[in-house]
Amino acid sequence: MKGIRFYLEHNSKRDKRQNNHNGNVLAVIVANGYWIRDNEIFQDAIGALTYNPNSVVCSTSVSDSYIRENCKRISERKAREIHPNLFTYLDEAN
Repeated sequence: MKGIRFYLEHNSKRDKRQNNHNGNVLAVIVANGYWIRDNEIFQDAIGALTYNPNSVVCSTSVSDSYIRENCKRISERKAREIHPNLFTYLDEAN
């Protein structure tokens, strides 16, 4: 999908280091650009509503520091395998 980057979500820095993800993927809509609030960069995103694997999703915003600390960029193919509910939402939006 053009204009979207996918990130595997971890509950903490420690989980990220140990590669223990929570079964959800964050879709950052880079095509929408970004904005700055309180010296922090934010972007539009679609993310999990709960920490349960393959959670239902909703629109949100996400800070670059959250992505850096809790997420790892992954391919769209891997994102589709891990979080099918995200792609149900994205495919319906298109």
